[in-house]
This record gives sequence, structure tokens and C-alpha cells, in this order.
Amino acid sequence: MDVLNITQKPEIDESIEEYEYHSYEPITGTDLNRPGEIRINIETQDLFTHPSESYLVFNGKLVKNANDAVYADADIITLTNNAMMHLFSNIKYQLSGQEIESLFHPGQATTMLGLLKFPDDFQKSTGLNKLWYKDAGTTAHPKNNVGFGIRQQYIIQKPDPNGTFSLRVPLKHIFVFCDDYEKVVYGF
Repeated sequence: MDVLNITQKPEIDESIEEYEYHSYEPITGTDLNRPGEIRINIETQDLFTHPSESYLVFNGKLVKNANDAVYADADIITLTNNAMMHLFSNIKYQLSGQEIESLFHPGQATTMLGLLKFPDDFQKSTGLNKLWYKDAGTTAHPKNNVGFGIRQQYIIQKPDPNGTFSLRVPLKHIFVFCDDYEKVVYGF
């Protein structure tokens, strides 16, 4: 059996030329300020999906209180590292009613996995898009903790208006099967 045939011409597959992204809203609506289940259903459609390249987008606003008072640049406040995953107690991926993977305490689990998986320079490139910037100290102050300071700038100082954010969390950051299964899925 020829497992490694170095004289064989390489096979190049260019059948997928581009990605087309589709937005799906939770069936519970967009008012997610109440506890409960958030479910995103994608009904059977005539399209190919690529779970390992799919992602969740979180748009939000960090405010001081219920009357939407915004934080000032000097306020010592931000979201924790990997904050969006800490909003959930359990997250599941299902295909046609069959559970593919389930993760309890995704905030803690994805933080531990990310600390092991992501290189240190990840936080300086695409990591901040998912609010991934490691703490570099034990206090919550920008002068003593570089990670806290960078996240505070990203959420409070840089956006207009202050406190608004749009974070993109790839499914491969949440589910291990997305790292292992690189194929597309059709008709589920």
C-alpha cells in the first residue's frame, strides 16, 4: 500500500470558490435579556454548510444601568476575557435532531482550551474579535493588567458610542469536532 507516494501528482480541489454567509436569528427573538433557552434553527435548505468555518456574532452594548447610561473612557470597566462564552451554562450542536457535541460551562471550558490552543500572538491578531486578550496581572486595572486595559479600550474607549461591541466567535473555538471535521455538510 502506497501511503506516501511522493512521485504522484498532487490533487488540487478548487470546487468551492467562495463562501456565502447567511444570518440566522434566535427563534426566541432579539430580546435576550431574560434567562432561558436561546435556540437557532436552520431548517432544511438546499445549501452546503461548513461547520468548522461557521461562527456566532454577538452585538451588544455595555451600559451602567437600565436607562442606557454609557461608560466614560476613564471608567475602570470591561468584559472578562472570552466574555461571550461565560453567558451560557450549556451549548449544543445538533444535526437533524442528533446531538453532535454538548458543552457545559462553555466559558470556563473554552478559556482553558484557548489558553492551551492559541499562541501568544493570537490575542494581537484575530483574538480580540472574540474579546480574547489574556490577563497579564491579578488586578482589574489597566495600569497593572495589560489584558484588562486592551479589552477596556476595545469596549469602552474606541467604539462610537462607547460600550458598543460586535464580537465574532468561531464554532471551532467552542466545539472540538470543528477542529477535527473539515468537511461540508449538505441537506441536514
